[in-house]
Amino acid sequence: MAIEPGKRKILVYRPAYLWFATATVAVSLLGTGYFLFDRGRLSAGTELVQLREQRREQERRIRDQQQEILSMREQIAVLQRSSEIDRLASLNVRNEFAGLQDELSRARKELQFYRGIVSPGDVKPGLRVQRINIEPAAEPDSYLYSLTLTQVKRNDRYVSGVIDIDVEGMEDGTVKVLPFSALMTGDSKALKYRFRYFQHFDGVIRVPGGFVPQRIMVRVVPQGKGQPPAIEESMEWPV
Repeated sequence: MAIEPGKRKILVYRPAYLWFATATVAVSLLGTGYFLFDRGRLSAGTELVQLREQRREQERRIRDQQQEILSMREQIAVLQRSSEIDRLASLNVRNEFAGLQDELSRARKELQFYRGIVSPGDVKPGLRVQRINIEPAAEPDSYLYSLTLTQVKRNDRYVSGVIDIDVEGMEDGTVKVLPFSALMTGDSKALKYRFRYFQHFDGVIRVPGGFVPQRIMVRVVPQGKGQPPAIEESMEWPV
């Protein structure tokens, strides 16, 4: 703008005013900054408190879940032990029941055996091969034998004598008969008997390798006066 002649403006320099204005602006900026900082600090503090609370809540949940897992594991262990106990108890019951059945079967056989002695039924008096059993032993070509003789309807006196047993079989395609005394292990004395009611014999025999037993022949030969007649029986192998 042009200054008309005769009209002049005088500019007065006031440094105190300038410093005051500058200070005012600075204080205003500082106040604003502090306000924003304080708001941020408060907001951050609130969020930190919330995060800490959330972390504590998560930790509490984790502890609860760990405790629940531990409790479930204990329950599973208890159930497993209970199941194992039930299984073992059931197995024991089955074994005891099977044992009782075996005992009952043996008792019935024994009862039948003694009834055969006391009340033999319609049989001739005298000696009788009540039962004979042969079964494989633990060693190869070895057998356990068991023989029972009885005297029926005449138990007022003793009977005595010897027992001759032969084993018939095949060897190299040929029929062969082996005496029992040659097959007996250990003490190979002849089988002798003396009893009123019954007598048991048992032991181990061993057949030669390559010999296949097929039949067993038993002869009971009384010795002495007033003895019942001899008896002879032949049975398939194994008996």
